[in-house]
Amino acid sequence: MPNLTEIIQQIQQDLSCPVCGKNYETGEIRLRGLFDHTLIVQTICGSNHMTLFMTSFKEPQKKESVCANDIIDLHRTLERFDGDFASLWTK
Repeated sequence: MPNLTEIIQQIQQDLSCPVCGKNYETGEIRLRGLFDHTLIVQTICGSNHMTLFMTSFKEPQKKESVCANDIIDLHRTLERFDGDFASLWTK
């Protein structure tokens, strides 16, 4: 999970008031709740337009390495594939 500072910086970078288009200052962004991987945020721009939104995030997943044998297996599979996705998906 990103830390609070990173979340606020990302909101400042990505969002603006949907009513007037102003960018948010740090003090205009309020975190209202965290449930599982969903963050509830309230923003009030300098013109007092209030917005409430939710955003979800997931923990980064560990990516497995691809080795030379994986590429060779993929190449062989693609060479044998006849393009018939329907039969492939019904197996």
